[in-house]
Amino acid sequence: MRLFLASMIAATLSAPLAAQEAPPPPVVAGQDQPPQGMPLPAFTDPTQLFGSQAGAFFGLGFGKIGGDVYASTIINTDFSLGPVGLGLALPLNLLIANNSNCPADPFPCTREEKTYFSVLRKRDWDEPQDWLRFIRYIRYGRKRDPLYVVAGQLWGATIGHGTLVNRYANSLSLDHPKFGLAVDVNTTYFGIESFADSLANPTVVGGRVYLRPFGETPIARGLAIGASLVTDRIAPLTVPGAADEQGNLQIGQSRTLYALGVDIEYELLRNSLISLVPYVDGNRLAGAGNGLHIGVLTTVNFPIPIFDVGLQARLEYRVMKPGYLPEYFDQLYDLGRFQHAAGSSKLPKLRVAEAALAAGGKTIQGYYGELAFNFAGFVQIGGVYQDYDGDAGASLGLFATFPKIEIVKLSAYYLRKNFNGLSQAFELDEKSLLAASAAYRVFGPLYLRIDFSRQWVVDPVEGIKGVNTFNAGLATFLPF
Repeated sequence: MRLFLASMIAATLSAPLAAQEAPPPPVVAGQDQPPQGMPLPAFTDPTQLFGSQAGAFFGLGFGKIGGDVYASTIINTDFSLGPVGLGLALPLNLLIANNSNCPADPFPCTREEKTYFSVLRKRDWDEPQDWLRFIRYIRYGRKRDPLYVVAGQLWGATIGHGTLVNRYANSLSLDHPKFGLAVDVNTTYFGIESFADSLANPTVVGGRVYLRPFGETPIARGLAIGASLVTDRIAPLTVPGAADEQGNLQIGQSRTLYALGVDIEYELLRNSLISLVPYVDGNRLAGAGNGLHIGVLTTVNFPIPIFDVGLQARLEYRVMKPGYLPEYFDQLYDLGRFQHAAGSSKLPKLRVAEAALAAGGKTIQGYYGELAFNFAGFVQIGGVYQDYDGDAGASLGLFATFPKIEIVKLSAYYLRKNFNGLSQAFELDEKSLLAASAAYRVFGPLYLRIDFSRQWVVDPVEGIKGVNTFNAGLATFLPF
């Protein structure tokens, strides 16, 4: 994988360039997002199969949550008017068959304890913030626009080059999805990136400011310097031993974690065919370790008539002191902050970092690579791979989306963190995430719909554990 990613970078650097008219404006510092139409190597919610189209999606399926059988509605709508976008939902889980083989109080066991009106799943609606489930997102602009705002589900929040905050997801808890916020401001000379995991009870909050000191000055305009600060205001230090009646983990010992970073990048090349941005990031986890990231981001648009075909690649070399965990706020952070799975350890993530610092040891080196390919919007595939010296240093991510094929809609991602060797790369446990959705058009606007997702819940006996949810049924999409 390393050699493959390295060869892709080398091929990009050596590609012949035709003479171009005035090049496009430079990439805004730190926001390593591809141009419009390119795939984003992120792990978005695959259940939104028609998310790129304005319309309404209605469906009813049957599946299991834990040991209970539910009929689940799939009602999503997407609106777009200029820079404004709105996604609404009506997610209802209706209990069909109750599994009464469950632990004793205080956790629900009977149908009456699990539901409202003996049918509506209570855990979905037993907290004030649950009513925000109706709003999937409210968006203004796009990433890299002068103003970009999105509120609701965050499936891939990234700050800067992603070395501190990389594709953070705030909705991986089955019972406690969050309504978060991300705001970016981009100008010629400076910009701001920011995010909060929740507006109701913000816990993880971060931001980055950057300067482009030379503005649009030729040659020098590609230089940008940034600084980041991210905090978890109640980072757990002990594994939670109990949960309340709503299944919220009760945090015992904790402290405020601060993660700081500085970065510099220079857009070496940008025209209608290729962009090339080398960068260097230096980060520190307060009370833990330091890390250095040296990388290059490249985007290639192939000049194929009619079709929009492109490739994005990123290759990064990392040097990490004991106690430093790269991409600390990642896809699994909402789980890992309580129970970080690395090797045989299942301690809170901050405690793992502090213990590694106290143990000392040698500096760790490793590599990180991304590769994503888009063909005319019909096929978007990609992967992420990283590996380091020492135990449990490998991570793998794969995603695929077929957004424009009308007969069959497919979207899926797989992520596995902190494993050793390829023999452990495809196991579903507390280190793994998997989500996939497929819709087959039977006739007209009627689709056969299948969804699978892996999220996490609080089990009264086993504590935090992953749960697989499967749903199959019929649905229809009505564009407007």
